[in-house]
Order: sequence, then C-alpha cells, then structure tokens
Amino acid sequence: MSILRKLAVALAVLSGLLVVAAGIAYAMFDAAAIKRQLIEQVAAKTGRSLRIDGEVGLSLWPEVAVSAGQVGLSEADGKTAFASLAALRVAVAVMPLLAGRVEARQIEIDGLALTLVKRRDGSLNIDDLRGGSAKPASAAADSAATGGGSQPLQLDIAGLALRDARITWRDEAAGKLSQLSAVDFSTGRIQADGAAGRLSIADVRLALRGSSGDDRVDAGIELPSLQLDGQQLSTAFAGTLALSSPALPMRNIKLPLAGKLAADLGKSSAALTLQTSLDASKIALNVTVDRLSPLFFNADLKIDQLNVDHYLPPARSGAAPTPAGQGSAGAGGAKPAGRIDLTPLEGLNFRGQVAVGQLQVRGLKLSALDMKLAAGAGRLDIVPLRARLYGGSLDGALGVSARGNVFTVRQNLNGIDIRPLLADVLGKEPLEGRGSVAIDVNTRGQTVDALKRGLAGQASLALRDGAIRGVNLAKQLRDAKAVLRGGKSAASAAEAAEKTDFSELTASFRIAGGVAHNDDLAMKSPFLRLGGAGDIDIGNGRIDYLARVSVVETSKGQAGKERDELRGITVPVRLRGPFDDLSYTLEVDALLKDAAQAKLDEKKAELKEKAGRKLEEKLGDKLKGLFGK
Repeated sequence: MSILRKLAVALAVLSGLLVVAAGIAYAMFDAAAIKRQLIEQVAAKTGRSLRIDGEVGLSLWPEVAVSAGQVGLSEADGKTAFASLAALRVAVAVMPLLAGRVEARQIEIDGLALTLVKRRDGSLNIDDLRGGSAKPASAAADSAATGGGSQPLQLDIAGLALRDARITWRDEAAGKLSQLSAVDFSTGRIQADGAAGRLSIADVRLALRGSSGDDRVDAGIELPSLQLDGQQLSTAFAGTLALSSPALPMRNIKLPLAGKLAADLGKSSAALTLQTSLDASKIALNVTVDRLSPLFFNADLKIDQLNVDHYLPPARSGAAPTPAGQGSAGAGGAKPAGRIDLTPLEGLNFRGQVAVGQLQVRGLKLSALDMKLAAGAGRLDIVPLRARLYGGSLDGALGVSARGNVFTVRQNLNGIDIRPLLADVLGKEPLEGRGSVAIDVNTRGQTVDALKRGLAGQASLALRDGAIRGVNLAKQLRDAKAVLRGGKSAASAAEAAEKTDFSELTASFRIAGGVAHNDDLAMKSPFLRLGGAGDIDIGNGRIDYLARVSVVETSKGQAGKERDELRGITVPVRLRGPFDDLSYTLEVDALLKDAAQAKLDEKKAELKEKAGRKLEEKLGDKLKGLFGK
C-alpha cells in the first residue's frame, strides 16, 4: 500500500471518528442544563440575574456554532433590567482551530438594549462588572508575550453585524436622559495577525439616531478600511451628520463628512483631517493630538464664509437685533437670563487657530477674521483677534476664566464707519462718522445681567465728519431763544430724522459697576461746540446725560442773527431714558441762570468801559488846565 493511500485511509478514519464524536456530543447536548449552569455561574460571580428565554442552539461540525435568543442581564440588585438582546449567532470553523487560527462566519447580534446609569454619588451601574478581575494592561501584555508557549492570535472573521441596538444614558445627578437608537454597526472581513501585529477591518459602517431632551441627531459614517500595523492606525472615512433641534430656525442641519485619521498608539498621538460643508460654507479642520492623558491637542479651522445668524433662534417680532450673548435692555418683565457654565474649560487643554473669510454673527459683519486660541488651567484666551469690518480694522484680545466666571475684552477698532456698524449690531443709528473706538473692560458673573452690571474698565471714541442722530441742536437753540424771550420748552422725543452734524467728536468713558461715566465730551462744528457729562447705565439700559451747547461763531443772514443773540450762552440739554425710548429736554433753569450771568457780565463790562472813558475825559481836562492848553 502506497504512503498516499495509507494517509488517505488515516484521514478518512480520523474524519469518521470526529463525525462520530460530534454526533455523540450533539446527542448529549442538554440546552436546559447549560442554561441553568450559565445562570448559576453569572449569579455567583456578579450577583446579577441572567435570563435566557429563547432557544439555545449548538452545532459542532464542520463548525462550532452557538445561537441564543431573548437573553437578558439585570442590574446588581438582581431585578432592574441592565442589558438584553433578541438574538446572538456565532459560528467558528473547527479545523483552523487545530492550527491556532480562529475563522468565523459573520457574528450577528440583534436587538441589543443597554442602559448605563450615572448615580447621584457619581458611581456607574457597571462598576461592579469592571472591578477586580481584570489584569493591568502591562501585565496582560507581558502574559501575551511570554504566556507559556501560547501562540499569537490569528483571526479571520467574515464580518460583524450589530442590528437595531439601543443604548440609554441616564444621569441621575443632572436629571438628563440621552438615548442612541436604531444603531446599526457592520463590518466586512476582519483579519488579525498577532505575530505581525496587524489588524485589518474592511467596509465599516455605522448608522444611529440620538436624542437628548428635544434635540435629535442622525449620523451615518463609512470607513472603506481600518488598518492597524504595529502601533500605527490609519483610516479614511466618509458619511453624514444630521442635527435637529427646536432651537434651530431651520430645525435641521445636515453635514457631509470626509476625512482621514492616523494614530500612533504607542505615543498616544493622532492626526485628523476633516472636510465638510454647511449650506454655502466650506469647512476644513486639522487636529493633531500630542497626548491623551491629560488630553492636549492643536487645531486649525478654516471656513470660507459663515452666516451664524442663519443657525440662531430668530429675534422676537419687532425687536432689534441683540448682541451675541446679551439679553434685551428694555423695560422690565423679561425673564432672567440663564446661568453661564464655564466648567468645561477646567479640563480643556489645546492650542488653535481659526480663519474665516466672511463672517456674520448677530448682525455684525466681519471679513478676514484671524484668531489664535489657547486653553489651559481653566482659561480660554484669544490673542490676537483680528478682522476687517465696516471699512476699517479690528485688533484685540478676548479672555474667559472658569475661576469666578471672569471675562476680559480688549479691542481697538480703527478707520471704521460707525453708522452701519451700530445699525447692524444694535438696530439703531445714533451716530455717523468714521474713526476709532477703543475698549478695555472686564467683568464677572453667572448670568448675562450680572456680567453687564459688573462691567469695569475704560473706553474711548474719536470720530470725524459725522453727525449725532436723533438730536437737533439747532432746534434746541431756537427753543433756547424762545425761553429767553419768555416762552416755554417741553421735552422732545428723539427722532431719527433729526441730527446735528460735526467735524470732530471725541469722548472717553470710565466704567465701574456697569455704569460708563463721561465728562470730557468734545464735539466741534462750524458754529457750535458741544461738551457734557453724564452716565450710561449699561446694566439697566438707561442714559442720564447733560450736554452743553454753545455758539462760537456767527454767519450772515437770519440764522447768523439768531445765533448772535445766543453767543456766549451755554445751552444745556438733558438726554435721559431707556436705550429704546430716549428723550431730551432743555434745562430751563440752567439756561436762564447762564443767560442772566451773561447779561450781568455784559453790563459790568459796559459800565467798566463807560467808567474808563469818563475817567479818561476828566483826566484829560485836568491835564489841559494844568498845562494851559
């Protein structure tokens, strides 16, 4: 008998024995007994209750296949549901196991439901499953390397399919409930070579829906291939992310995603590139992770154009645009602003750069925006913050600290056109002109109202060739003339159509307790000078300011004659009221006092001049008599 024939007979006998052994094992298989043993072992080791309501199936040849249905696991109390699944199917080929390889068909898990809970004391409902039994990572690695002659893992799985899973997260301390539902996760072929340190997963797909309160998210992502070679991980990905929330004006946002990820697991570093688009905006993000514990990363974000106002809640009907993060400054009755939580800054460590070609936020329009960001030790600093806006430029810095909820703002605006800036940001146009604005303020507080009332620092304004809108100083001069002739002056509402032109306007402000005080207003026009002093109460949204107008030159004609009558007299105008309902009034008492003083001074000068002339005449007569001439 030839060697090949003997080998064939031996293989046939061996195969027959294996088939007989498999048949005997299958015949002796007792599903009920296995269920009981599994339930008892789980209870003994974890204190949890295992429930297997469905059938348990087993086959041994030509592959070891296990299936189970309607399986559930309780919480540590043995009663509350923790996890369940509708069906599980696993099939592993027998013959490759003899050579140290694991070859399996697709692993299928249907209807997984998992509930994770963070209790009020900060503990998790899985803490009892994680503690005690696991080896440290380093020990496990050493065991794998030297483990008593055990062979490195060789794995070849046709795929993994997780269908219709549901994961619930309940934070009892915060009173929040979040849920991932309709989770479908699948892969193509999974191959692992333990000796070479390689892992390859093909065709990874993930789809899910999420909810938290009224907010919803739908996500889908695909990875053509995920590769791990030694400590080097790399993959490309593409997918979509859809968000819906009642807080969004359009209710839904859909983002296409594409990018690449590379990581060095040995050095705990990674690099991510991501491209997406939002309506007409093209967005590119590059992130490099330098370390994972504690996490530190660098980010570079570029956006060609972005209108943030499209994605903010709409303003109330009839209300003027409101600066970002600021409540209305109108009359009472508004609900108090929510608390500002800066605690996420305490664990944030990164450096970043943001560049935006065109940006609109709360009406404010910027171009060529360039920001450098740094976060650490509970602070976020933006230095520098540069942009082009309204024909001029912005250069400054912002700072936020979680320790005490402190905000700092330092901004210098140069060459800006103030009227369209105020129109876009405030919905009002109280000033015209081009010039500079400097702001250096800080504040602290837990709410927007507290931040406004805590403002402190300084600011200044310098404009040229503009106008004060809503106030007609020429009209006030006519009222002043009427008062001096015995008439009366009434309060007038500020009207946008009225204005007072100027060639130069400067002012500085000292800010404390949310109140900006000014006492050096200087406005120049061809015939007028305007000064003043008063307060702008930012915290309560009110102004109380006394402006003083004086005539410095006259001109020909009737207007010049009228101004001549007021030359040397300061006309006081009181500007007072809430920001959205200002009125101005001629201060009659002060005007009459100034007019009386001016007439008295004029009379004194006249009498002095007459007395001087008479003295000269008398002295001249005496001199003539003395010298006989």
